[in-house]
Amino acid sequence: MQVIDCARAAGVTADTVRHYARLGLIKAERRTEGGYQEFSELTVTRVRFIRTAAALGFKLSDIAELLQMSDRGSLPCPKAREILAERLPVKESEIEEQLELLGRMKRALQAWEHMPDGVPNGHHVCGLIEGLPQADGTDRGADSKRRRPSK
Repeated sequence: MQVIDCARAAGVTADTVRHYARLGLIKAERRTEGGYQEFSELTVTRVRFIRTAAALGFKLSDIAELLQMSDRGSLPCPKAREILAERLPVKESEIEEQLELLGRMKRALQAWEHMPDGVPNGHHVCGLIEGLPQADGTDRGADSKRRRPSK
């Protein structure tokens, strides 16, 4: 089957198939006289594996390593477990940070609900934002209360 047929069978675009081929994740079985790449059903299975692994958070370099292990007859499953076990705490931390951001955004909108919009006066950009505590819990207003050096 040609690139487009392989792509349809695997549920991806032809560009994805070409990209995987350029990276060496898949290989054409042969080339036609016209120079078209010909792929087999095994390639379709491999593309589906790549997509499933990517959806689990594996990087293409991880996937390449797993595919190479399989091609050599080595068992890639322990490596897959190891990779995900290493990535899970990192992803959990990223999600926690995003949830904290979400909470700050919601609190800001709530706080701003009854606050007036400020008119730019050359000293402030946006009073709504400047009036909120900083992410580390300090008050931004404290900076403005500091004594300014005299001229």
